[in-house]
Parts: sequence; C-alpha cells; structure tokens
Amino acid sequence: MNLKIVGLAIVILVIIGGVAVYELIKKPSTVEQPSVTGKHIRIVSLTPSDTQDLIALGLGKDIVGVDYYSYTLLKLVNKTSCLPSNVTVFPQIYPVNISGLVELNPTVVVGEKGLLYECINSMQKAGLKTYLTNADYASNFYQIESCICSLGKYFNETNASKELVNWMNSKLQEFSSSGNKTVAYIDWICPNYYFWTAGGNVFINSLIQLGGGINAFGECINYEELCPGKLIEANPDILVVNVVYNISYTKYLLSHIPGIQNVTAYKDGNIYFLCCQSSYLTNEPGPLAVYAVLLFHDIINGTAPHQITWSWIYNCVKPELPVF
Repeated sequence: MNLKIVGLAIVILVIIGGVAVYELIKKPSTVEQPSVTGKHIRIVSLTPSDTQDLIALGLGKDIVGVDYYSYTLLKLVNKTSCLPSNVTVFPQIYPVNISGLVELNPTVVVGEKGLLYECINSMQKAGLKTYLTNADYASNFYQIESCICSLGKYFNETNASKELVNWMNSKLQEFSSSGNKTVAYIDWICPNYYFWTAGGNVFINSLIQLGGGINAFGECINYEELCPGKLIEANPDILVVNVVYNISYTKYLLSHIPGIQNVTAYKDGNIYFLCCQSSYLTNEPGPLAVYAVLLFHDIINGTAPHQITWSWIYNCVKPELPVF
C-alpha cells in the first residue's frame, strides 16, 4: 500500500477516532507501572512523539523497532545514527503488526493510548509488555513534559528527563511571544467543504498562543468538524492549512469554501500551507514541538513562506533534537 495513503489514513483515524476516545484517555494514567532497568533492554516505539522522547533520553541504542513515521522524522533531523544499524522499521502504526513485534522479543513496546488502545488486549495476550503514553492528547507543554518525566522514571533515566524538560523550557522562553492576531488552524478540508480544526483544549491551541496568536476556534472542544459558515463567522486574520493530498487540490478546496472571499485572511493573502513533512513539527507533541512555537511565531509575523516545506523548516527554524 502507498505509504502516503497510509499516512493520510492515520491522520483521519487520529482525528475521528481521537474525538471518540479523547475524554476517556486524556487524563494522565493513575496506574503506577514498574520500572524497566538493565543492560539489555529491548524497546519498540510505535509513535513519533514517543520515539523523540526515547532518543532524547539517550535510549536510542536500546530501540530494536520503530514505526515508519518515527524513522522518517529521525531522518529529517539527522538522528537515525542514534538507532542500531539493524533496527526494524514497521511500515505502519495501525493495525499493529503483533507477530512482527513478538519476533523482536522486546522488553517493552512503547506507544500512544490513542493509536494502540484497541490493540492492547491482543498485544498482551501475545505476551507483549506495553507502556502507554498520553502525549498525543496533551493540551499544553506541561503535560508533554509530564509524559517525559514518567518515561524517564520508567526507564530509570530521571536525570536525563529533567535535563530534557529544562532544555524544552529554555527554548519555550526563547521562542514565545504575545499578540492579538487570530489564527484558524485547518487540519483537514472535506470534499463538501466542511473542515476539521483544533479547539482550545488541544495542543495546537497552545502552539498558536505561545507563537503570539489567538486561536480563532478556541471556544471549540477537542478536534471538531465545522461547517463553512463557522469559518466565515470567525473571520480569522491568518489561515494555517494542512495540505490535503497535494497543494493544488488543497488550494482548490480552500478557494471553493462558500464565502471564503469575505474572510480577512483570504482577502489579505495571509494563508500558510503546511506541505508534506512540515506537519511533523506541529502534529507530534514531543521535544521538537518547541520549534513549532517558533514556526507559528514566523507565520503570525509574516516571515514564513506561504508554502512551508521541511526544507525551509530545516534551514530557517533549525530544529535540533538533543540527546542527554
């Protein structure tokens, strides 16, 4: 199956499935999981946000398997060298390749509740030990940092987790700003011109605010599908749009939203498209997300290009994943 199609399917799964299970899993787990220590730990990481954390905590050498999206992200920031040369790369996150995981004989499989929730029983029946994180449903950096600290405790890397959190806070202090421009984040445009956006209690809202903007849909809850009239009513100063399939098709969909010509952002040309792999920065609540604050700052201040590619991010935002 084409990996781009798989990736888009996962985006839709996260949006739609996430709405259904958000209230169930957004609260931090109260179950205390025993620590994993020892010289021969074998870790499989099945979500990019968790893989970022593990690499930054210095556990890359212990990772025996990752998902394709994690590996792609590590390639983008030149960190694949932190993994063993024979690491297994799974071509998809969902459905989970349980037999493939069993063959790796991992000490633990690390993954997000939102993506792996329906597979947990099957994984445990196969004898796989799991550690579920919750960063993908974090609403702010404090919750992301809490996930990092929990991982650090689980793998006996508490000092590294503290250093990582301190590094993130220093970057946030450096990149954060304030302002009054309204930003509408469009995660997906449907063929009927309805669209998905991020409400005030999800992570994108925090990125917009710290970048110096105001979420035009901050009164919404979770990820929400809205009719075209809601975009006209919100009348944002800036539009940030995830590319659907390709830039031409996305521009077509956007330009045909009924009434879009009356929206300030559209009239003023303040539309920014997140192309290809650029959404890795905004969609993965891990350490690299601090650079998404800088990205939104550049967007809000008009210094970012209107078609944002990973090449531009790499050369101008300069994201670096530290290893402690």
